[in-house]
Amino acid sequence: MTHKDKQLFVIIDGHAIIHRAYHALPPLTAKDGTVVNAVFGFSSMLLKVLSDLQPSHIAVSFDMAGGTFRDEIYDKYKATRVKADQDLYDQIPLVHDVVGAFNIPIYEKEGFEADDIIGTIVTTLSTDNSTLDVVIVTGDKDMLQLVDTSHVQVALLTKGMSEFTLFDERMVQDTYGFGPTLIPDYKALMGDPSDNIPGVSGIGKKTGAELIQKIGSVEKIYGAIDTREKKPVTVVKESVLKKLENGKEDALMSLKLATIEKNVKGLKFDLKKCVAQDFDVQTVKDLFHKYEFFSLIKRIPGMPEPAAQEKKKSAPKKKITLVDHENAEESIASIQAEQVLAAIEMLSSPDVLTAQLLGFVVATAHATYVVEKKAVSEEEWKQILSNFLDRKKTIVGHDLKQLIKVLELQQISVACRLFDTMIASYVVDASSRAHDLPAVVLREFGEDIQANAGQSTLFGADPAVLAEQAGYIRRLHAMYTKKLDDQENLGLFEKIEMALIPVLARMELWGIGIDEKMMGALSNQVAKRIDVVTKKIYKEVGHDFNVASSAQLRDVLFHDLGLSTDTIKKGKTGYSTAASELEKLRGMHPIIELIEEHRELAKLQNTYTDVLPTLVSAKTGRIHTSFNQAVASTGRLSSSNPNLQNIPIRTELGKKIRDAFVAAPGFVLVSADYSQIELRIVASLAQDTEMMEIFKQGEDIHTATAAAIAGVPLSNVTKEMRRAAKEVNFGVLYGMGAYGLAWRAGISQAQAKEFIEKYFSQFQGVKKYLDQTIVFAKEEGYVETLLGRRRYIPELRSTNFQVRSAGERMAINMPVQGTAADLMKLAMIEVDKEIRSKEQGIKKMKPGDVRMLLQVHDEIVLEVKKGMEKDVEKMVRDAMVGVANLRVPIEVEVHHGKRWGELK
Repeated sequence: MTHKDKQLFVIIDGHAIIHRAYHALPPLTAKDGTVVNAVFGFSSMLLKVLSDLQPSHIAVSFDMAGGTFRDEIYDKYKATRVKADQDLYDQIPLVHDVVGAFNIPIYEKEGFEADDIIGTIVTTLSTDNSTLDVVIVTGDKDMLQLVDTSHVQVALLTKGMSEFTLFDERMVQDTYGFGPTLIPDYKALMGDPSDNIPGVSGIGKKTGAELIQKIGSVEKIYGAIDTREKKPVTVVKESVLKKLENGKEDALMSLKLATIEKNVKGLKFDLKKCVAQDFDVQTVKDLFHKYEFFSLIKRIPGMPEPAAQEKKKSAPKKKITLVDHENAEESIASIQAEQVLAAIEMLSSPDVLTAQLLGFVVATAHATYVVEKKAVSEEEWKQILSNFLDRKKTIVGHDLKQLIKVLELQQISVACRLFDTMIASYVVDASSRAHDLPAVVLREFGEDIQANAGQSTLFGADPAVLAEQAGYIRRLHAMYTKKLDDQENLGLFEKIEMALIPVLARMELWGIGIDEKMMGALSNQVAKRIDVVTKKIYKEVGHDFNVASSAQLRDVLFHDLGLSTDTIKKGKTGYSTAASELEKLRGMHPIIELIEEHRELAKLQNTYTDVLPTLVSAKTGRIHTSFNQAVASTGRLSSSNPNLQNIPIRTELGKKIRDAFVAAPGFVLVSADYSQIELRIVASLAQDTEMMEIFKQGEDIHTATAAAIAGVPLSNVTKEMRRAAKEVNFGVLYGMGAYGLAWRAGISQAQAKEFIEKYFSQFQGVKKYLDQTIVFAKEEGYVETLLGRRRYIPELRSTNFQVRSAGERMAINMPVQGTAADLMKLAMIEVDKEIRSKEQGIKKMKPGDVRMLLQVHDEIVLEVKKGMEKDVEKMVRDAMVGVANLRVPIEVEVHHGKRWGELK
């Protein structure tokens, strides 16, 4: 069926789509705590329908609360269904709001399901309007019975919320072996557990399909049975006929339940009210903005590109001046007169290390200037660069670290004040999912801008586009200055986050050396080990299969090997083979440990051993990772290209990978690592006298905890006791319960429960602190670190237990991890300051003799000229201890060596 010569009517099965969206998408909350994952999924699907199918007419049908006529036929209809989460029901009115914003009519009627409403509308259209094609959008296969040759198809969601398959009559026939009209008969025979339709006892999918393929409808099947004395039914086994005879009453009732009603009395359908695309774009946009569906706004049909109407209203374009020899003096004077400048660099290529600096786009309060290096004199260019050295000026940018790196390569160390709107967005709301310029502009102003213009390493871009971005950056500066001040976070933003940007820029520019020969040998070693482990797995199973395939692994574990599924989570595609589920199977079969080893090896191969050599810069011969300030919601730094956070610390292979990171000739690596910083922070925040005393006495916290809980001397603590104490000590930071501790420590749940109770009895201050933190978070909507960094947690207001519990874990974890992150950042700033000021009395120290290279977890790694390591170790230790004003002593472990792996 094509829609070339006909108009297209689309009707959406709203109830089915909402349910599918709710279960297909992870919990998603708006800032006010409202759960909106089903609303988002429905909205995304609706936009896809409008874009892909381009209907001329559209409507939505919903179920109504209460029973239907089917309950009168069978009082146990849908009786086995588990009541859905309240979060799902709460989203139904919100979906109605979305449908209303698109000016799409809703059809529903008391006593009938959405299926019946759709069946009636489709039948009405087929009778009254032969020039209209129909597509039913649903996630419910029951709708396939409405497909017909002439004009009705069903778009069935087949993969999450992103893909649907269009079923016509031929496709139904190919899929089931019979036509659409026999779908109800099929369900009448085999039943439907989801709706509690009984069907015929003993008749399953295979037999049901064969009966219909060989004989036909339920009516024909029972007609054949009733007349079999005259005309024997030879195509069906006698045992099956017996089941059919015994189940006739259930079959006929099930047929009524499974058949969609096509003549709902009193349904007032008006095609004229269903005209598609007849809606106000601004109304839809405002609603999406309310729910924070920023990624959907640009998909709204009729949305101006790029949000031209709003720009005219709220952001009138400033004059753009292309600076050249004729106007340079006047333009530069205007720039120099401004105290706040928005700046974007223009580069010849995306690689900062090798790119040429072509110029800058600079926005003042009244105008925007495009300054190309080739268009001005050398003296005029120096005047432009001098703005970055003026301590009285504030340079505003989005991802200023890239700009700082460009300037560092020009031998310019910025002295001006910095205001990075990307980091400001992050500090204001770390729970937001994206902080790139297009996302921030969309979130704050509701305006859609070109995505490539949000990059700060800009090359080949239209200067007019960059000028527009600079204007937005200035607007964001004004907005975020106020927001940060309102949150009392402006000081933290300036003293920690902005001060850290040049530090990170220099670290990224230095990079770190890598032993490529060693990494090549390690890559071969990993590949060989993967081959050995793979063959061992095949031997255990008795045949080859794709170990990386979840589906094939599931079949092997639970079908071929018959491993127990009692405790294994089951999804729509079958039992899970996730790492957390495989851990439950340890000890049941040798294959489990082999699969875990295979996965770990494959991960290291694909992330490090085969990849690291490809990341070596041709210019420097070193690897230059990127440190991300605006990713982790706790305030911690992360790294990418490569991700150095995920290199295993305790495994032999992880140590070998670290060994491949080496100091330059004539240098050594120095590592400084906070010892148990998070537990020291817990002790300080909780002001727990028992825990603080352990740290003050210099005792091992895990051994002392085990001894205190068990009531034994330190000397009597076993390895098992210490391990359990360690798990609960760190588990406290993540809200871990008895089940989690039992699993992690290898003890029974009863033992774990008793252990936790004794733990909190011993450390009553910790228990009180955790309880008070959750109460505060629920009342105020946020938690904060010792230095005042806030994280808002809307999940705490959710009615969904799992979402709310996750919010409570965040509330417990963030102040601790966030404080550790703040202290580490302060330490890095202080170390960098000491290096640059050369105030430690280190003889003959020159620029480049001491370089800060990495920050991973609680560790700083530096590269130090041989002979200076002892002095640098003291300098770094003093700096790291000095910034941590806690109620307990701070310990920093320092080591030096040629390779990173040697520093532990």
